[in-house]
Amino acid sequence: MMTTTTTTTTTTTTTNSTTTKMKSLTLTVSLPAHQHAPSSKRLLGLPFELRNLIYYHVLVDVPKHSRTHDQDCHFRQNHTRNSIEPAACHVLELAVNLVPSQALCPWDEPLQCRCAKRTTLNLLLACRQLHREAAPVFWSANTFVFDHPDEFALCVGARLREAYRPLLRHVYIASPDGWDTCTRTHTNLFTDTRIAQKGGIPRWLQFWGVLKQCRGMRTLAVRPEVVKRHAADMASLRDWMPELRRLELTWVGKYKDHMVSWERDWGSFRACTTLQRHTVFARATQVVDFRGAGADFSKERCKNLYRDFTTNFCVYVDSIVRERFLGCDLEQDRDWIFLHDGRMAAGLDDARTSYRVALPTGEKTRVTFMAVPQSQRTRVRLMRARLAREAELKARGRPTAAEEQVLKEIKKRRAANKSREADEEACEREKTLSARRAREEERREEERRERERKKAELGRAVEAAKEERRTGRKRVVKRRSVEREMGEVPI
Repeated sequence: MMTTTTTTTTTTTTTNSTTTKMKSLTLTVSLPAHQHAPSSKRLLGLPFELRNLIYYHVLVDVPKHSRTHDQDCHFRQNHTRNSIEPAACHVLELAVNLVPSQALCPWDEPLQCRCAKRTTLNLLLACRQLHREAAPVFWSANTFVFDHPDEFALCVGARLREAYRPLLRHVYIASPDGWDTCTRTHTNLFTDTRIAQKGGIPRWLQFWGVLKQCRGMRTLAVRPEVVKRHAADMASLRDWMPELRRLELTWVGKYKDHMVSWERDWGSFRACTTLQRHTVFARATQVVDFRGAGADFSKERCKNLYRDFTTNFCVYVDSIVRERFLGCDLEQDRDWIFLHDGRMAAGLDDARTSYRVALPTGEKTRVTFMAVPQSQRTRVRLMRARLAREAELKARGRPTAAEEQVLKEIKKRRAANKSREADEEACEREKTLSARRAREEERREEERRERERKKAELGRAVEAAKEERRTGRKRVVKRRSVEREMGEVPI
């Protein structure tokens, strides 16, 4: 009996152990793709690290001054070995213009080139969570290029949220326009109103006020005029921007071919259509030591820094660009530039636009060209792509780009002919109406003259009748007088 009980207990214990093991087993069965949970298929269902990589690849792009035209852009087509392809950033059609000097005149035609625009920013408008996650990637990983310090102050100080200003890491401010050397200003950039303070305020006070809010800045390239009279601001850079690693002064040179040297060169370059394929731009930067032992930005040192940059660095780089790359003769006439006759340096094309040069002072800098000729490889690639696209369009039975251009020209001429015919018809109609109005006027004038003539005749008849009555009365009076006199005479 005891043995039986023991056996039974052992059997029960073994059964419980087996049940416990069976409960701890997990069976994994992979589901088909169409049976997964909807949240796992969406972007927000991915791990945060993968989403960050997606944000980076979608939102981060090269700087504006390094972007090129699309293959189907009209600035990319019809080039020869020596013709100049304008930089995409210089002919960009702006949606909002913040710098008055870059504004188009009312008679200027839009260029319809948006190749340098960012095309993936709609991701930030998808939902609040995407915006909250992707916006820091966009603002911290991109290099933002501005043409003028005022443009930076307006975009960052007035249009960018205050929470995003510390996220800016890389800012580049450069332009071929002349440097603004005015020391004071009377305009409030943020309200576009006049400052009532007598004498205005320092010219770059608003720029430095906005720059102080970008505490996460790591690389900063500015135009030289903003450091000339702001020694205190330069000395405080290390305190405002503890993560700043590189400070540069920017220079941009503009070189026109001699054939268009007398063409319009004022206002916005985007409106100077006669210059865009005959102008080369070059840019360079000078690194400023702001963390070294001798980096005490006193008032005198800022002036010397500005003077050294404008009179030494810029002059040396400009001479090297003219003589070494553009083939100018500096001894005879440094301003006589030939861009289309083969004098430019061999290899200066879109295949290689950046060169490291040594200045006479021993300093080295990198010169980057914008708006250069197309390389043979680029021209061949564009031609092959155009031929392939035309063959595909012909296979689909659709017109090619050249045929579309011809059709557009035909439609344009037809519209012009219709407009001319309509104008001629309107002129003929106006002539007919004018003749009719003239005849009507003549008829009315004739009727008026006839009425006046009849009125005059009637007046003369009335006057004649009056005169006749007066004469008759005089005769009666005279006869009576005679009769009276005859009656008084004795017979």
